[in-house]
Amino acid sequence: MSAPISPIAYSYPDAAALLGLTPGALRDLVYKGRGPAVVRIGRRTLFAASDLAAWIEAHRVPAPPSPEVSAIPRRRRGRPTKASQLMIGKSA
Repeated sequence: MSAPISPIAYSYPDAAALLGLTPGALRDLVYKGRGPAVVRIGRRTLFAASDLAAWIEAHRVPAPPSPEVSAIPRRRRGRPTKASQLMIGKSA
């Protein structure tokens, strides 16, 4: 049995599915010049697998540093209780 062959080029629907976009959104990105590079073979427009990977890497954003848990006071929802109102009044 042979291993499955991964394609080297993807069509619009296949590339959009890999990127988590709709084909229309991918077409719009390419039209505006903000999408991955395309390969045109005759009338067909394809996306090279390496170009898709490079486009993803170029748009990678590092995660922001997580703040200290104790540094962020927990926000309470709703109306403040009488006890919290008294505490606020004493500190003012």
